[in-house]
Amino acid sequence: MFANNNMLFVMLNAKSDALGDVTATTTSTKTFAGAGNAGSHTVGLAVATAFAEGTTAAAPYTDATTNWLGSGGYNLISSHSNNVSFDLPHGPTPVSLSISSTSVTLWGFLSASPFDYGH
Repeated sequence: MFANNNMLFVMLNAKSDALGDVTATTTSTKTFAGAGNAGSHTVGLAVATAFAEGTTAAAPYTDATTNWLGSGGYNLISSHSNNVSFDLPHGPTPVSLSISSTSVTLWGFLSASPFDYGH
């Protein structure tokens, strides 16, 4: 365990898969950490998208997933996740689209103890 109550930690993962004749996938994760007089905060955002176009003989498949892990200090945590999937299997060119997004915010109070810094 860490003795430091001033450390906030956030990690985000994004994954996307697409199977079909024409495919496109993107993933992105961003994090920000800041400190102030009243406390410190960490913010993260993850987005994953997958698109696939198939044929009537081979239907397309997509999957997009985002996750997060965070901890630290005496913190307040807020997180929101959304997953959306659209499948249009009819017609000469069936398509599939999956989108996943996750945002997370951790906020912690700073400790004044010198032992938090290993002194």
